[in-house]
Amino acid sequence: MKNGEIYRGLLLNAEDTMNMTLSDVIRTGRNGQVTKCPTVYLRGSGVRFIALPDLLRNAPAFKKVANMKAKMEAERGGGGGGAESAGRSGGGGKRKRDG
Repeated sequence: MKNGEIYRGLLLNAEDTMNMTLSDVIRTGRNGQVTKCPTVYLRGSGVRFIALPDLLRNAPAFKKVANMKAKMEAERGGGGGGAESAGRSGGGGKRKRDG
C-alpha cells in the first residue's frame, strides 16, 4: 500500500480500479505489527503494487491483457506527432542575431 502497510492474502475479487477483496489476510503495519483479518477490502487508489505467484504468468487472462497492451502501443506509435513534435522541444522562442 502507499501508506507502507502490507496485506498478504487470497485475492477473491479485483476491479478495473484496483479495488480488491482479500481473504485470510495477514496485515503488516508500518511499525511491524502483524494482524490477522478474515476479509479485507482495499481501495485501489491506495495500492502501490500487487505481487502475484509465478504460476499465473501464463494465465489466459494475462495473455489477453498483454495482447491488448501491444495493440494499444502499436496504434499510438503509428500516428506520429503529439506533444513532442508540436514545438515542445525545450528550445523556446526567437533568438537574437549577433552582429
